[in-house]
Amino acid sequence: MTEQQTKVLASGWTVLWLFLAFIAALIPTGALASPLALGPDIPYTSMADKSQQHTVEQAYTQLSRAEETHTKIFSRGYTRTPYWLHFSLPARLFEGDERWVVLAPNFIDDIRLFYRPAGSQQGWVERRTGDTWKGKRGDVDYRFPVFRLPPPKDAQGYEVILRAASTSALLIDLKLWEPHLFLQHATRTTSFWAFYFGLAAISSLLALILAILLKSKKLWSITAVSAGYGLVACVQGYIGWLLPGVGLTLQHYLTSIFTLTSYAALLWMSSEVMHFKEKLPWAHKLMTGTAALIIMLLISVPLNLYDEAIYIQTVIYLFTGIIFLVSCLYIWWKEKFQLTNLILGISPLLIMLASLSGLMSMLTWLPYHPSIYTIWQYGLILNMLLVISTAVFQVYKQRIEELNKKKMVEELHFEKEARAHQRQFMGIVAHEFRTPLAIITASLANLRYLPSLNRQETLRYEKIERATERLVQLTDNCLADARLSAGQLLIETQPHSLVELITSAASLIPLSDHHSWKLTQDNQHIQENSPPKADAILEIDPALMRIALSNVIDNAVKYSPSGIIHIDLSRQHNHWVISVRDQGTGIPADRVAIIFERYRRASLDDESTRGVGLGLYVSRQIARAHGGELELAENASSGCRFTFILPLTSNNNQDI
Repeated sequence: MTEQQTKVLASGWTVLWLFLAFIAALIPTGALASPLALGPDIPYTSMADKSQQHTVEQAYTQLSRAEETHTKIFSRGYTRTPYWLHFSLPARLFEGDERWVVLAPNFIDDIRLFYRPAGSQQGWVERRTGDTWKGKRGDVDYRFPVFRLPPPKDAQGYEVILRAASTSALLIDLKLWEPHLFLQHATRTTSFWAFYFGLAAISSLLALILAILLKSKKLWSITAVSAGYGLVACVQGYIGWLLPGVGLTLQHYLTSIFTLTSYAALLWMSSEVMHFKEKLPWAHKLMTGTAALIIMLLISVPLNLYDEAIYIQTVIYLFTGIIFLVSCLYIWWKEKFQLTNLILGISPLLIMLASLSGLMSMLTWLPYHPSIYTIWQYGLILNMLLVISTAVFQVYKQRIEELNKKKMVEELHFEKEARAHQRQFMGIVAHEFRTPLAIITASLANLRYLPSLNRQETLRYEKIERATERLVQLTDNCLADARLSAGQLLIETQPHSLVELITSAASLIPLSDHHSWKLTQDNQHIQENSPPKADAILEIDPALMRIALSNVIDNAVKYSPSGIIHIDLSRQHNHWVISVRDQGTGIPADRVAIIFERYRRASLDDESTRGVGLGLYVSRQIARAHGGELELAENASSGCRFTFILPLTSNNNQDI
């Protein structure tokens, strides 16, 4: 997915959220039809029955004296105290036809509706419902209790008394409908909810299948959020409607269970989609710990302590929501407000805000408004689809990266094998070159002793000798590299003169037309044929050390246009130090760190200094095999100085 595609996706989901908020704010809860609502359209009086012993007549007497009327939807939060409500339905509201009373929500334990003609002393007609009521719920087969009120026989209408008691939130959302409008509304809303739960089932099943196949905790957390759909089904009355007999009792308990589990699942999902475990481990522990604590509150349902559990959940949920918001802001700021993270964070944040507002309105900490639940119910499925699509994309991207890594590992393995075969081939070729080169060298030495050589022939023989020495040196390096790679470089030490070693390794310098060399020991000049000092003797492998020293000296010749190659031998503490200084132009700063690596060269642009990049690597490995080291001691525009540091005592790896 490109950045442009991500922006289009983000814009689409933003438009959906804005459209959702707009619809929730403008469309009334009664959908497109317009019923009369208790409170906004039908004022009422109310009283608390703290003794829980009032009869309908006693309640009517007290309510008739009440002076304060209410014009908002009745909501008293989580309370065990029953409440009585009184209101009038004038005859003009009936227009000579019956009206249907629809009672919501479905989680009220016990609702009793009493009515009689206004101003009369007749007995009250009682109708009863609630999710703990074992009798008939209403007069119409519908997911909410529906009572049919016949048209009043006189002009005064009806007086209505309503008693409500619940162990859940005490909320009465009563609507008075014209029958034909209600049937239109019921048909429309049933079709919508069928589509809603169908989409919810598909998205939940998709999340479950993906969670199993991809083994992603993020997708498991999204699957857990499906508990919210169960809560929506309970609130909308579908459990009790579709399962007659046991449905109401099951719905009563499932409402409490789904309320707790859906909020816990939302916290878990929010932490997973924002990758708190990797980015903010303490926030991840806090949110998952809070989710676990909310799950533990399920024990309150059988203990009849659900209202206390809701208070606890709301407090810790509010605190955790603030932490989530602050954590999201920190991550967005730290990652420079990446679009994908913004989408993933804003969506659960909006759901969390809507669900928290719902909790607080149920507790009467905020005024109750149906649009809060509309946003929460609609936003729940939009959030799930968004998070699923984004999570699947991220998991897909992760799988692609893993496949690329696997492919890279395989390619590196093939490359390693290819290099091994290449080094093996080079070792074989180098070994096969040794015999012809030895013959050429011996023949050349014999030719140089002929008495009739002229100056031109001598120069030709020197060029042949120089080229032959180059080939011998390259052959030795290839053989040494092959043995180093195979771990078969055998060190055979013996006492050997370091001055003699240096003189032998520097034999290439006189073959150059533009270079000479100078050897000093402890700052004293040593002539080429002078006998070595007795103390300049060291246990080494002469053949290998000659290769190592020849490589460094050869580099000094190659990278110096002309001048003197200064070689110094000195004793420092418990080491012998051999320094090789040239008069070149130095090594570029960006190449210093890699010059001792295999197949790396100090200069890539200079065509006059060709090579394969093995010399310094082989030389360092040989020095280390002797327990010593090869270092770049100085690097300046006036030249470089390389130093071999070799211990006085034998401290070598005999076989590396």
